[in-house]
Parts: sequence; structure tokens; C-alpha cells
Amino acid sequence: MSICFVTTYPLDRHELGGSGWVDRRLVSLLHKTFGDVEVVSVTGPVGSFTELGVTTRSAGSVPLEIRGDKAKLLRVAASMLVSPQPYLARKFTAFPGWGKAAALLRQRAADRKVITSGWPGLVLAEAAGTEVHVHVAHNVESTIAVEHSPGPLKLLGETWRLPRAEHRLLGIPGQVFALSHSDAATLRGWGIQAQPLPMPLQPKQNGSSSRAMGFIGKASWPPNERALEALLGPVHQELVALGVTPEYVLAGSGTERYAGRHGVTALGRVSEESEFYHRVGLVVVPRFRASTGISVKMLEAAEYGVASVVPPQLADAVDPNGPWLVAADPASTAQVVRLWLDGKIEKDVSAWANARDGERTAAALRPALG
Repeated sequence: MSICFVTTYPLDRHELGGSGWVDRRLVSLLHKTFGDVEVVSVTGPVGSFTELGVTTRSAGSVPLEIRGDKAKLLRVAASMLVSPQPYLARKFTAFPGWGKAAALLRQRAADRKVITSGWPGLVLAEAAGTEVHVHVAHNVESTIAVEHSPGPLKLLGETWRLPRAEHRLLGIPGQVFALSHSDAATLRGWGIQAQPLPMPLQPKQNGSSSRAMGFIGKASWPPNERALEALLGPVHQELVALGVTPEYVLAGSGTERYAGRHGVTALGRVSEESEFYHRVGLVVVPRFRASTGISVKMLEAAEYGVASVVPPQLADAVDPNGPWLVAADPASTAQVVRLWLDGKIEKDVSAWANARDGERTAAALRPALG
């Protein structure tokens, strides 16, 4: 079987967050299981290169990230006045290179089964007019828009544009999978026959005996920013009230600004995730608000055999029966951390990670790919 896998960023861009982490593991599994796989990247430098044993191609003319570029943001905003597309599509389609990217996908998808992973890949597949056999939804994008869209985008109608576009585009693929059990249920409520897709993991040796707790992620992403403020604010206060003197290790772009707070070691951006996981014994992800998608950091920590403290909605999204330390608010998070520090609770996350070797993922994908 020949597969064309459509991703957002080149596979080697580790610093760009969770979507790339997911896609690297899916591409590795597909290459191992089906053999003939090539990747088309929505963004990235023009040309092709080989990584993970497969060829990745990009037309090279769609901006990778525009949040820090006022001229590009104004271009997108102005184009939304004459287009019904949401910002999450116009940030790609408003630029001349979009046509080249669509043409590249149309060429490379010929005679191949097409898998789109993440929203931008599905937008590109529609533009290219290619049949999509499988789509992997990383999030319910309209949920993110309601929670996190800035005021100017809401004034431009993002919170009604995006749900309309998302409902329509998710009707294109032959089969929709969601990384999150919760998202799959949400999409089924929309009338889309979505199923959860178990992520294949790549367990690693860690051996850390640290009693420090940590958080890793780009600090400027709103859910991460809120989680860090919760960890170093109300969670920290609850720990102090319990008589705990916590040690924190933070990693990821922008975490440097937390350096100097009591008990905080801020690593900033790290070249390898192992630099972080070798220094912590527990990961805390205090994202207490409504969420969509999965917490990649839970899965990444599990690969290193490190337990995670997470709210119920994140535990349910990944695996309701998984080896998580579940806490719904700052007070219960502090209680769980204290019990862990006292050696009164522990989870065998390595055994759970080792069981997610990709067999169930491949079994789910085979029927959808024919």
C-alpha cells in the first residue's frame, strides 16, 4: 500500500509542539507497517528531505508562523473581509504559495491513500481536490476558538466561521479519527462517525530518581501559560500550606521568564526532551478548564516512565483507565503531589507505555485504508 501523509510542519521541527510529536510517531508506524509512505508538509522550506526513512516534500511558499508578523496578520485580516473562511484557514490560503502547495499535494497524492493529520492538512487536501481516506483530528478546533480567540478575531467572526468550516471539512474524509476519546464523542454528536485513535508510543530508558516536579511546553501558548500560572500560583500556595517545599523544573520556549521564583529551575528551550525528563520525577499538567485534544506531555512523560498529575478531562481524553494521578483543582493537585513525595502513591506508567506499541493503531487504520 502506498500512502501520502499530509502534515503541517516538516517532521524535523521538534520545537513546534505537539502536532509534530504526534506525526513523527504516526509516520514511523505507517512506514513500519505499510512500507511505502511519503509526506507532504503544508509549510516548510521548498524541496524534499528524508527523515524517519521517508521523504518529506513542501512547496515552500506558505508561512510557517505569522503571529509575530504584523504585516502578514493584517493581510490575513483584510482578506477575511472578502472571504467566508476562518482565520485558521486564511492564515494559509491568503498567501500566493497556497496554490503551489495544493498543486504539490495533488501531484504526490496520485495513486496513494491519503491521510491528513491535523486541521491544516485537511484544508490543503480540500484545496487540492484530493480524496482523503483518513483524517486524524488533533483537536476540535472550534472549541479552541471559543476559548482562546483574541478579541479582534472574534469581531471578524472566527467563532462562527470556524465551526461552519470544521463541520463541512470533516465530512470530506472517508474515516475520521480523533486523538482524544472526548473529541471523538464530541464529533459523533455532530453526526461525524469519529473514532478514537490510540497513539503508538516509543518507550525510552530514563532512570530518573528526582523528586522534582516539572512542566514542559511553549510558555506563550495560552493553555500552557494558564497551566504554568496555576502551577506556580494556587497549586504552589496549596503545597506550601501542606508544609511542602516544592522543587520545579520548567522547560520550553519562554519558560525563562519564571526563573528566579522560589524553587524554580527554568531551562528554557531544550534541544532534546530527555534533558527535561532526566531531571524530574513527576510531571504536573494543571489545565483545569475545558479542553480539547490530548496532552502530548502526558504521553511523552509516559515514554520516559514519568508519572503525570492531570485533571479528569485530560485523563479521560487519553485513556480513562490509564496510569494517571488525577486531580481536579489546585487543592487536590497539591494533595496528590504530597502523597507522591511521601512515597504513598505511584503508577507503573512504563508498563502502560510498553503496551502501546502501535498494534492497536495499525489495526484501527487498516480497514479505513482498505
